[in-house]
Amino acid sequence: MLMRLVLPALALAAATPALAQQASIEVPYGDLDLTKDAGRKALDARIARAANRLCGTVGARDLVQIAAKKACVTEARASAAPQVELALNAANARRVAVLSTKLAVFAGL
Repeated sequence: MLMRLVLPALALAAATPALAQQASIEVPYGDLDLTKDAGRKALDARIARAANRLCGTVGARDLVQIAAKKACVTEARASAAPQVELALNAANARRVAVLSTKLAVFAGL
């Protein structure tokens, strides 16, 4: 099953025309087990990398662009939060569904 999040970059202030764009990146997560901490951390890392790519590169000494990129990354990551929540809920629901198909047999000794 191929699952993806779409992470949009939000438009930035006119002071940073190089970064002021609307774009999105799909972040695949179908290979991750989101019911486990390692899977959730891997998804967060993928989202962080995607947000950094979306928001572009800036000059190391341009404080205005650095601040704009930081704001862009923060907004892009926040834009993925509802999708992440849905993905986590779906993963947990699938886990519960799998667990509910197993029976326990007890013997009173």
